[in-house]
Order: sequence, then C-alpha cells, then structure tokens
Amino acid sequence: MTETFVKQRQHNLTGKMEKVTIDDACTFMGHFENGSLASFESTRYARGHKALYTFEINGENASIFWDLHDLHRLQYFDYKDEGPLRGWKSIHVTDGDHPYMSNWWVPGLQIGYEHSFVHEVADFVTSLGTGKPVGPNFRDALETQRICDAVLESAKTNHWVDVKKDK
Repeated sequence: MTETFVKQRQHNLTGKMEKVTIDDACTFMGHFENGSLASFESTRYARGHKALYTFEINGENASIFWDLHDLHRLQYFDYKDEGPLRGWKSIHVTDGDHPYMSNWWVPGLQIGYEHSFVHEVADFVTSLGTGKPVGPNFRDALETQRICDAVLESAKTNHWVDVKKDK
C-alpha cells in the first residue's frame, strides 16, 4: 500500500500550490516461489533517522541484520549456538579478508559510506578492461522496475500481483 500524507505542496519555482502525485510512504509484502515471505517499507517521514537503510533476513536456523549507520558490521544470530554462546554476534565485515579491503588502509579499520561508491567505480572500470560482467546491470534494473510496477499496481487494486521473471 502507498499513501501520500501531504496532498499539496508549493512549487519551488512558481510558488503555486500543486497536487502531489508521488507517495510519501510505501509498504508491501512479497511471496517467493520457495514459500518465503518478505516485507518492505519506505517513507519520507521517518523522523529522527538521517538515512535509515537496513535489511534483515530471518531463516529457520539463523538471522542476519545490517544497518547503514554501522555499515562495517553484520549482526548474525545462529539458532544452533547453545548456552552462553547463543545470541547476536557482531561480525566486522571490513577485515583484511574482504575482497575490497586490500585497496585501503590497515585491514579492520572502518571505511565510510563514500567508499562503497569508489568500489562501484572500480568494479565498472575493471570490467571495461577485462570484459567480465559487473552488476547490477540493465537486466537487474529492469527486474527491479517490474517489481516497483507490481507494487504500485497492487496498491492500486488491493490484490497480489505476480512478477514475471525473464528466462
């Protein structure tokens, strides 16, 4: 479902009040072929958060959680752990064995938000020289757009919408 909280806004160039035609919040569920479920949320009105980008994946035996505000750590929970070892573990993902860290300072030191863009450019330039494909690519973008279109269609019709995948 989507919602536009502010129905009219003043145009920044003309000063005229205009109808808002884009949502301020969206939440949707996904159902995958393997039976798993997903829930997604986005909003412009999460006050108190500067840039809250998180993901969490929960499975039968384990869970992971990542937060952009602490981008060098991945939180991991393994149900198989017993006794005092059972609990969330904080994994430092920018240690020396990470493929990108050999290009930065002392392994284990934190990198920042901007470094992820340097990695993207490096991957792209390397792919130009080697011919190896790099992702995401245009097909990935098309698949993402199909999901976005299905979300908006579902919000409009209040029905599940299947997303067909290219073969």
